[in-house]
Amino acid sequence: MRVLALVWPTLRGLEDAAPWEALLDRLDDLSPRVEALETGVALVDVTGLEPTHGSERRVAARAVALAGMDPVRAGIGDNRWLASLAARLAVPDRDARAACRILPAGEGRATLAPLPIGLLPAELATRDRFSLFGLTTMGQLAGLPRSAVSAQFGAEGERLQALARGEDPRPLTPRPRPERLATTARFEPPAAGTTEITLALRRAATALTDRLEGRYLAPGRAILTLLRDAAPPLSVVLSLPESSTDPDWIARLLLARLEASVRSPDTGTDEDEPAITALTLVLDRLAPPAARQLPAFEPQTGRWEELRWSMERVAARFGPGRLWRATVDRPAAARPELQARLVEIGHEPG
Repeated sequence: MRVLALVWPTLRGLEDAAPWEALLDRLDDLSPRVEALETGVALVDVTGLEPTHGSERRVAARAVALAGMDPVRAGIGDNRWLASLAARLAVPDRDARAACRILPAGEGRATLAPLPIGLLPAELATRDRFSLFGLTTMGQLAGLPRSAVSAQFGAEGERLQALARGEDPRPLTPRPRPERLATTARFEPPAAGTTEITLALRRAATALTDRLEGRYLAPGRAILTLLRDAAPPLSVVLSLPESSTDPDWIARLLLARLEASVRSPDTGTDEDEPAITALTLVLDRLAPPAARQLPAFEPQTGRWEELRWSMERVAARFGPGRLWRATVDRPAAARPELQARLVEIGHEPG
């Protein structure tokens, strides 16, 4: 087995797990066996990837490129211990943002022999006892009889001696590969208006949610990508306020995000938008549908349009005349009752 260890120092100790989870999702495109040791440290089984990606150094470069984040230290070895140590010893060249060290296959013990014994993951008391016995390199510890090490240092000493010999029987524990559903609709000729895009998005959402309902699953996130003629793709990512298989609701929320993105100063106006050649919808973060009160007032909703549609769903469940909002039409009116009016949610003009 060959293992690739990746360490992102800037991610270690990060409280927000979203960037880390997204990075791990991208690594799944390289290998189906990815283990997250902690935030900012990942192990990847790269056994047998050379015919597809080239040398092990190219495999490591591919992983770094997929992750899309630096600085990063990478190391490759015969097991998780050797790979982690190689990443720890990797030194970047000059101003490089990435560093990689590869320990040759089958040469773990010989490679570790001259290294200081302080690199072993030992407790302070054990380190002091190593010094007391004059052990300063891994080769010295590796060369002792196992019975002598066991007698002096116990089970912990045996474990450290195995590591000093380049032995680590612990297997990788891959994280569950996140499941996602995707579908693509192509437009020939390219779509120039919103009507065709809206209909295609609703059909795509219906096709995917129909597949999920039979499995009693619902998406927690939707990703819409538009391929545009002679322009970069346009993508919007929506974390759903609640897991749902309602295709109309998912499509409306995505369209609201899309319209907001198109109208932003960075993307120009509607007239500036090129024609759309294809539409891709991805649903992921699959989980059983939420069985709780509709999250009309959750802070994730964030936008009035999303909140309004969530309120409409509440109104549809409990009947008309239950939900109203105040609209201030005449703030300068003399009497307070003339300044605002009540509008029923779901029956608003325009």
